[in-house]
Amino acid sequence: MDGLSLIIVSILPPFLILGLGAFARKVNWLRAEADSSLSMVTIQILYPCFIVYHILGTERLEVTYFSFLPPLFGFVSILVGFGLAWTVSRLFKIEPKAAKSFRFCSGIFNYGFIAIPVANSIFGSDIIVRIILFNLGVEIAIWTVGILILTQKKIRFSGIVNPPVIAVIIAFCLQSVGGVRVIPIFLFDVIQMLGQCSIPIGLLLIGGSFYQLMQNFKFSSHYKTEVAAVITRNLLFPLCVMLFIKFIPMPVEMEWMNQILVIQAAMPAGIFAIVIVGSYSEDKETAMRSIMSTMVTGVLTLPLWIVIGLRVIN
Repeated sequence: MDGLSLIIVSILPPFLILGLGAFARKVNWLRAEADSSLSMVTIQILYPCFIVYHILGTERLEVTYFSFLPPLFGFVSILVGFGLAWTVSRLFKIEPKAAKSFRFCSGIFNYGFIAIPVANSIFGSDIIVRIILFNLGVEIAIWTVGILILTQKKIRFSGIVNPPVIAVIIAFCLQSVGGVRVIPIFLFDVIQMLGQCSIPIGLLLIGGSFYQLMQNFKFSSHYKTEVAAVITRNLLFPLCVMLFIKFIPMPVEMEWMNQILVIQAAMPAGIFAIVIVGSYSEDKETAMRSIMSTMVTGVLTLPLWIVIGLRVIN
């Protein structure tokens, strides 16, 4: 198979699970009333276990100067996304109330439940811990600058203290004093089993939510929001990342960062952003339009940008 075919095969598993989640919602196996509790279990228990398992299971992991750079790249990448979304919203003259949700949702890529299995399939399991560190910076940017953009109020740091961030800190502390050897083997087995459930259940939930949102989906006037979101997330952001990789040399010790940037740049908007928009009583319709348009378009653009990215890296 050629490069594009290999990439398509690599990204098929998470998209198949998304489709299965949508089917489960359609036939009422995965009911909407279960979303809240399953989401809480995934975010509060399963994903933190996924983080702890992979960090503790990496024997060669050391806390060095380079350990702090992936979160910085993650933080800056979200700021770039927000900046592009702000610029496009001004060019398209999106009304102020809708613009807040548009900038927030279009500025955030799907950095976890789709990006991690795709990266693992293409680059191998060694990249998972590095993406976890990268995503730490993403989380900080979302819950500080992102909430400021969404609500136009003062930056609040309370959202940073969440289970995934706490899991990263605990895992690194344990790793620094011996890693998996300092905890009972049966406990590590439990962490492993729970962690392995996080990505599949997260993808099922996203697929079910995607199907649910599509039922009430309405296009904006003249498709203005949808076109603006696709330009921001599926075109401009990955283009900026590819140009950065092409012209800004990465230190030899961090050449793997280019792999993470390629994967994250290709991602559509993160569907979890709509939950945050709803929790702050902002414009959910604009959020849906931004996310849906980038998700649908991403089926085509995701493998293409990864192929382009791999050629730029090589």
